[in-house]
Amino acid sequence: MRLFYFSILILSTIIAHAGVVEITKGLAFVKVKENGKTIRIQRNQNKDNYLNNTFALTSRPSPPFFIEPFSINDDIETYGELEVLDFISKEKGIFIDARLSNWYKQSAIPSAVNIPFKIFLSDTDERTKILESFGGKKTKDDWDFSNAKTLLFYCNGAWCGQSPTAINALIEIGYPEDKMKYYRGGMQSWQLLGLTTIVPNGGK
Repeated sequence: MRLFYFSILILSTIIAHAGVVEITKGLAFVKVKENGKTIRIQRNQNKDNYLNNTFALTSRPSPPFFIEPFSINDDIETYGELEVLDFISKEKGIFIDARLSNWYKQSAIPSAVNIPFKIFLSDTDERTKILESFGGKKTKDDWDFSNAKTLLFYCNGAWCGQSPTAINALIEIGYPEDKMKYYRGGMQSWQLLGLTTIVPNGGK
């Protein structure tokens, strides 16, 4: 009799989860903070869903849209989606959308802060404020990054050079390479897997 009830329990659990599109085995969603609200990131549950937005486009003119190397260098980890979800749900650092704001306003990954890559290319007051928010300290001639925060960058996809450009600009001014991570798949891979996106600030 005990075996019978145990079998029923397993069967009901299987039925309850039948058809659920999970992120990975046993993980249906993660929660992140976005502008003070909690958002559930999960995969699209519509099994007939197809990409039909700008990220369905596979072939973009080069330059500038060349395929980026998988790794920026040996000291900067390249992340996949599971690593990104772990990073943002556990708030392990600053998640940066390095795209220009016109891209960001169309669609973004929840919890990312938009800091367009161009900001990192020149020594301006805006860049100084941002680097200070990352834990950097401006010295007379240089930067002290001994208290640097961990940064995770993404952009549009494997064909997009916006986050690699930001990362390389930070390397040039001495930001610790082991404190930077790169999500190469970006928006295209994220949406290909049916993961939750947002339109920041209602698209304003």
